[in-house]
Amino acid sequence: MLRRTLALLLTLALCLPCLSAAAEDDSALDAGFENAFRRNKTIGAAVVIAKDGQIVYQYQYGVMSKKTKEPVTAETYFKIASVTKMISGIYMMQLVEQGVLDLDTDISKYLGYTVRNPYYKKIPVTLRNLMTHTSSLSTKGGFSKLSSTLSSMISTKGKNSNWYKEKPGSVYRYSNFGAGIMGSIIESVMKQNLNDAIRAGVFAPLSIDASYAARYLEHPENIPTIYSEKKTTYMTAQASIDEKWDEEPDPDMHFRLTVGALWIKPTDLCRLGMMLCDGGTVDGVTLLQPETVALMMSEQRGQGNITAKTPYGLCVHHETTLVPGRTIYGHQGISHGYLCNVYYDPETRFVFVLCTNGSTNSLNNHVTNLSRRTFALAWEAYSGLE
Repeated sequence: MLRRTLALLLTLALCLPCLSAAAEDDSALDAGFENAFRRNKTIGAAVVIAKDGQIVYQYQYGVMSKKTKEPVTAETYFKIASVTKMISGIYMMQLVEQGVLDLDTDISKYLGYTVRNPYYKKIPVTLRNLMTHTSSLSTKGGFSKLSSTLSSMISTKGKNSNWYKEKPGSVYRYSNFGAGIMGSIIESVMKQNLNDAIRAGVFAPLSIDASYAARYLEHPENIPTIYSEKKTTYMTAQASIDEKWDEEPDPDMHFRLTVGALWIKPTDLCRLGMMLCDGGTVDGVTLLQPETVALMMSEQRGQGNITAKTPYGLCVHHETTLVPGRTIYGHQGISHGYLCNVYYDPETRFVFVLCTNGSTNSLNNHVTNLSRRTFALAWEAYSGLE
């Protein structure tokens, strides 16, 4: 009842026509989401939709644990996989605004040792390369070995197998390795733990309870079990809480955190999407300047050393297949069986968030079928466009 009232009041206040028949009757939308989740064998999920700077719809589905049968609620946290990269990028751009970082400076300056692709020893790797997936870093070397140190892989003493034979900036390759180095840079320049730094810069100003380590969430009873695509347990809530975490900053080892480690509630994730959608401000709090947000969303080819055309701005994906003739911005995250999507459209001020703790994640042109179906339902109901 509350969500219907909020949507109706917003519509009246703005003197807009009815958004759609579905928006008037959320029960039809609920049924559509339920059907999509059932078809994709989803364990637990949440959808949040925002329109014109307000959350107008929420839907929760399924359970946090197949064993306990505890239902997903609005207070359930979800691990958001690669959407972590976009949220981490918000903090990186705060540091750029503050002059702590520069997008086109050699990252060697921030890490304290010389970083070079051995095939292109005169070409520096930059923060812009990391954030656009044009770093030329390869995960086929030591990245997957948990004992590997960052400096041993990417310094001039590293092995060639940690790099592609490609000039930095010249080729787009989606890179968890490159995105993870953002966390090492944060710890190196801020001299503090990544989680503490980003909490202070991004989460605390909005009173958001989010963490790169589940153990620091305020209500651990709301952490779900994570499932594989085969619907077997991948990680229990307790295992997530007990997962190893280093209190002290360690840039040489903490190069995987900004890849996909973040836990957050879907409503808070939606607020961060609203912030990007509305030029850096949400709920009266400004995290980034409008020109910074515009830069994050913009084509990067021709800036710095970027000669490759990429589907990314700065940690923000350009998704052109969700709505014909329109670019939708955001990010998708998939790991094991869990899924997260944040998509937003600045023109219509529409924001969509989907989180699951386990589902069938078959891909259709790089976006999961579940994501496409649920986004289409949300767009039809609340975008304001036919």
